Amino acid sequence: MTAAADSVDLGIAVNLQEVSHTFKSRAVFEPVSLQLQAGSECLIRGTNGSGKSTLGRILSGELTPATGSVTWSCGAQQLEAEALCTRSQRISPATALHPQLTIEELIAFQGQFLPWSSPSAAQDLIQRAGLDSQMHSAYRDLSSGMQQRVKLALALASQAGLIVLDEPCANLDASGVAWYRETVQAVRGKTTLIVCSNDRSADFINPDYTLDLNI
Repeated sequence: MTAAADSVDLGIAVNLQEVSHTFKSRAVFEPVSLQLQAGSECLIRGTNGSGKSTLGRILSGELTPATGSVTWSCGAQQLEAEALCTRSQRISPATALHPQLTIEELIAFQGQFLPWSSPSAAQDLIQRAGLDSQMHSAYRDLSSGMQQRVKLALALASQAGLIVLDEPCANLDASGVAWYRETVQAVRGKTTLIVCSNDRSADFINPDYTLDLNI
């Protein structure tokens, strides 16, 4: 693991101590210890099957590790895993939004649970993603690339103190990748950003921490 960054008193800090996970009695990845400062960017890098997605779920509080401990804190306040659902976001290619809601309705729905970084943040990101003409289209009717842009826009426009992005550039074309990288650059330092990637360079910007997982 490598690290190089100044401390930033923003976002949610994460502390993993000897965390591992098993599936059908087989270790998904070896025990991991990691301390992420608030407002930092972390790259979790590994091939398919290395456990990077599983670790991303643990970091976001969605999954309890088989061994070890994980704690989250915001300033001096320690957070329980249950509290993360209103303070964090995790996006992966498998993440599903309500298929029948339009983009406009999804913005209204998501905003009930986690505030936007500004009143028009979600609409602005959707527009910059080239989807303003699709605001009244149902999510299920969008292409896979459009769906990925919507998921990323809703996550990155939020006030989440922790954002986990699993293979964020999956299904994105060149223009989508450019939009994603511009958007991530704008939120760096304002949230704790964790990117799970198979080393696709477009997925991450300039990680403060890099964790390599081996099968």
